[in-house]
Amino acid sequence: MAYLTRIGIRSKFFSTRGSAPILLAWVLALTLAGCAGSEKHDEALAAKRALEFAKVVLIEKDFVKGHEMLTESGKRHIPVEKLKQTVASMHPRGYPKKVTALEYEPMVGEKAIYIFLSGNTGEDLISYRLTLEGTAATDYKVLKIDQGMGFPTFSNKKRSFKPAPDIS
Repeated sequence: MAYLTRIGIRSKFFSTRGSAPILLAWVLALTLAGCAGSEKHDEALAAKRALEFAKVVLIEKDFVKGHEMLTESGKRHIPVEKLKQTVASMHPRGYPKKVTALEYEPMVGEKAIYIFLSGNTGEDLISYRLTLEGTAATDYKVLKIDQGMGFPTFSNKKRSFKPAPDIS
């Protein structure tokens, strides 16, 4: 406090008398600001939309219908033919017969959620990560699909589905 006075910064915010209410107000304001960006997600609804997309694209191989299920941004950036090529390149040894939603991870402060799927071809297990845009209030649409193992976790929010929903 003495240092602030010496350099000419003197304010009621730095006063030692009556500082508890001011400090409490600052803590409350910062807490509310931190919560303002959090979105309410419905992981069960997001998993349902991810599985619907997976059924259409991975099991039925209906890429036109799958393209219609993408977000507007996804449709602009991924033409139907590119979707077909991308999905085909993910499955050199065959497509899954059954797909299960294993985990989910909300993107903190974003209107988006990751849904992690596992596809079973009968011989192989294939891991997918679908990025869905939306919230519990607005519903969800698929933005993109990735295939691979060991997707990095970007927060401590990754959780398992219990029980794991699936489609075949």
